Amino acid sequence: MLAADPGASIASIAAEAGVDRRTVYRRFACREELLAAIYESRLRAIERAIEDARLREAPVAVALHRYVENIIAVNRTWPVDLTRMLADDTVHARRDACIAEVDAFLERATAEGLLRRDQPEGWTGPLLPELVNLAAHRQTHLGPAQAADVVVDTFLQGNGAS
Repeated sequence: MLAADPGASIASIAAEAGVDRRTVYRRFACREELLAAIYESRLRAIERAIEDARLREAPVAVALHRYVENIIAVNRTWPVDLTRMLADDTVHARRDACIAEVDAFLERATAEGLLRRDQPEGWTGPLLPELVNLAAHRQTHLGPAQAADVVVDTFLQGNGAS
């Protein structure tokens, strides 16, 4: 609901969840606390998805598919944008650490020959999340594994080494 309407009220969120707004207020003192809990859950899910993908240890093709599949599932489960929370230094640092982990993986994938070396600097890193978001939100008829197949194939056909 917050993905569709970031300004949704506690009352409308409670109604959508099938509970009274007092139930929500017993757990969260204000709307900002609820939002912080949602963003924290999304960030934790992203961190777990990266950890589960084993970007540093698994074979690069396996790690790429696992990462994409995991992040598609996260994006579908928690479709809220973390950028609203970037004023919080801790959230910002954790988000930056996630980005750095994926960037290091993409460098590893390039060094190991899975990805092309001739792409412009700054191209491959932002391209992957764009494809993931497209699959997560526009290809909802596909399960996360199938959507990951499409993303990885598209990503490697354009960026993969020949």
